[in-house]
Amino acid sequence: MLDARYHTFYVLSQTKSYTQTAHKLFITQPAVSQQIKGLEAELDVQLVRYQRPRLTITPAGVELAAFIQRVQVQADKLVGELRHPQAPQQVTFSTTLSLSEFLAPQLIQRLQAAYRQIRCQVTNTQAALTAIDEGTSDFALIEGNFDKSRYDYEIVRQEPFVAVVAADQPLAQQQTVDWADLTTLPLIVREEGSGSREILVNLAQAANVTLAEFPQLLTVNNPAAIRQLLLRGVGVSFLYRSVVADELAAGTLKVLHLPAGHLRHDLDLVYARDSFYAADYRQWARELREM
Repeated sequence: MLDARYHTFYVLSQTKSYTQTAHKLFITQPAVSQQIKGLEAELDVQLVRYQRPRLTITPAGVELAAFIQRVQVQADKLVGELRHPQAPQQVTFSTTLSLSEFLAPQLIQRLQAAYRQIRCQVTNTQAALTAIDEGTSDFALIEGNFDKSRYDYEIVRQEPFVAVVAADQPLAQQQTVDWADLTTLPLIVREEGSGSREILVNLAQAANVTLAEFPQLLTVNNPAAIRQLLLRGVGVSFLYRSVVADELAAGTLKVLHLPAGHLRHDLDLVYARDSFYAADYRQWARELREM
């Protein structure tokens, strides 16, 4: 566990005020200042810049504050388990909407044998990462891009990310299509902040295409609703193949084949750096890969 100065600095990084930090910790303002200066001297790193009336946290301070938060969250969880070993075990994780359709249920089925309480929060990639930072999620299943230097992670699988239309759509009858063909149809796309949308934008940019080139843009924040729109022949969308596996098997939806082939994107199990529970997360990722 970290000593009190680290906790004081963490609170200061949140309040950005010596006065408010002193009030929250029930100590004097000079005591706060003394602890911060002592911590900076010991680490030989500047953590705070203070030019009245503005206090800012340095980049090194931001990194330290994030580390303190990760350590504290894990320490609280471990101490709780040590104090109450017979209490019902609980695990909380976040998952993006797309992965909640096929990957999260597989993981929950695996976790049932070990945990009495399982909490799954369905959200977007950025919110899932924030939940890890804040300690409200133990880990996350995400498909979006993220800063791999800030988190530890395991690749669960590489999933085809494909263009999909109704089976009776004229483009579905072609052996291959190009982006010029796709931009004749309305595009059904996920909301801002969604990993799927970010991947699509990057894929289109690589082909020198923007979303503005489609005649109509339909933003829908639910994969099930997107499937229904596709089945009604409303337009084209890009989805993970597993999200529409049943419809592809039934022949009601069809994958369009672009000349460059299908993008395979990593689906990741992401968790806090240097987590005490890393061995568990690695094991669960291995089991998901085998399922």
